[in-house]
Amino acid sequence: MNFKEFWKESFAGFVLKKIILAVIIFVALAWITLLCIDLYTHHGEFETVPDLKGLYIEEAELSLNNHGLYAQIIDSVYVRDKKLGTIIDQIPAANSTVKKNRPIYIIINSRQVHQVPLPDVSDVSYRQADAMLRSIGLSVGSVQYSPSEYKDLVIDVKYRGRSVLAGTRIPEGSSLVLIVGNGLGGDQATAPSLKGLGLEAAKQEALNNSMVIGGIVFDIEPLGDEDQYVIYRQRPAAGKIITTGTRIDIWLSKDKTMLDKVFEEDEETEPTQTDEVFF
Repeated sequence: MNFKEFWKESFAGFVLKKIILAVIIFVALAWITLLCIDLYTHHGEFETVPDLKGLYIEEAELSLNNHGLYAQIIDSVYVRDKKLGTIIDQIPAANSTVKKNRPIYIIINSRQVHQVPLPDVSDVSYRQADAMLRSIGLSVGSVQYSPSEYKDLVIDVKYRGRSVLAGTRIPEGSSLVLIVGNGLGGDQATAPSLKGLGLEAAKQEALNNSMVIGGIVFDIEPLGDEDQYVIYRQRPAAGKIITTGTRIDIWLSKDKTMLDKVFEEDEETEPTQTDEVFF
């Protein structure tokens, strides 16, 4: 049997033809599949990642669209010396090459300034207070001295011209003013009347009279509404002869009827030169 008869008439030839056909079909299908994958994945086509640092997310999206890429935010942090809302890092890095339609992961700076609670620095030394404030991202812009029997102890803290209490949230990086005792108390003075005043006004009134606010007692713990409280009691009482630098303890309430109450220290007020004394 010659080759032609073998190929056309024999069973073995028939099987061989089917095997060869199957191999051809398999190779064709594999080639087509690989071609489709290359087309789908843009094989051999790469884009250079632009530098997005310092851009706002809207600007970054426009830049990435021009390169066939898109942005995906993965984190938000707060960096004080960077513009709020701008990109501070990206993955992959700028000038890397990636395929089209790939995400570029970005980290943005928070759109809001991070705020920190003011620590309680009352009655601590100036140096210690300065260290405490710097450790949480605040700074001491200036120091003002006020009469006090204790030298270099912090009496009050001011932010933007207003006294602030411990726990008040202040933007990180802010500059504060510390009111510090000069240790020069001793001259006689008359205790000012603080009843009916708010806390901030009382602190200023005390400083104006060369005195400082000591203990602060709220009848109900305030919840950010300290400005609604007024002083209904003070010790020493108004009109009492005391030395400059003396600390005046105060009690505060939102209940205005408390102003009509009389306390023991009120009755013990020493007469001033303007008081009439009857014997």
